[in-house]
Amino acid sequence: MTKTILFVLTGQSELGDTGAKTGVWLEELATPYQLLSAAGYDILFGTPGGRVAPLDPASLAEPWLLPAGHWFLDQKNVVAKLDAPLDLADVDASRLDAIFLVGGTGTLWDYPDCRPLGSLVSALIADERPVAAICHGVVGLMTATTPDGAPLAAGKALTCFSNEEEAMLEYDKLVPLLAETELLKQGARYSQAAAFEPHLVEDGALITGQNPASAAPLAQALLARLTQFSSQP
Repeated sequence: MTKTILFVLTGQSELGDTGAKTGVWLEELATPYQLLSAAGYDILFGTPGGRVAPLDPASLAEPWLLPAGHWFLDQKNVVAKLDAPLDLADVDASRLDAIFLVGGTGTLWDYPDCRPLGSLVSALIADERPVAAICHGVVGLMTATTPDGAPLAAGKALTCFSNEEEAMLEYDKLVPLLAETELLKQGARYSQAAAFEPHLVEDGALITGQNPASAAPLAQALLARLTQFSSQP
């Protein structure tokens, strides 16, 4: 039986009205993809509306471009799939073993109101199948709910890109919302490490990472959870 993980990616390429570009943060895509594909998982790409998934140009340059990013960019057949992702509205949750919500500032525009994304996340968590989310991508939880209709984030221990980190990069002046602020509004039990240091939080089937430095430990935790889940009778 095929083991399948949906990588959710932003389709937003414009950084508001600044004239600058945004998109998927490469490290948060490349490191998990490399680890999970090597473990034998079939990885699907999906975006809100099936829009092309752009890579954030800033993540393609030093000091942010790391070995996994170089590796990913060399996988031409994989990179080509960014131009033809699935529409999240067309994805059948029953065929997925896990979801990985990839970050990038673009997610702050197209994840928070994406109902199909919320439905997918809600379905997997209800079935105790793992959902991992990193950095800005954690805002993809905002439309997810519990079976009784409450926000999924309410009472959940989680992390995401911190307001402190936003301010240090001056993103807080550019983006439409702040992930930490919005998830706290939904009742999340938020925690963070020092700025740009790795930080991982696990709460049942929900696994979140604070920033790009958390990509490797988050992917490893997701793989461990999948291994545990697949070994259950």
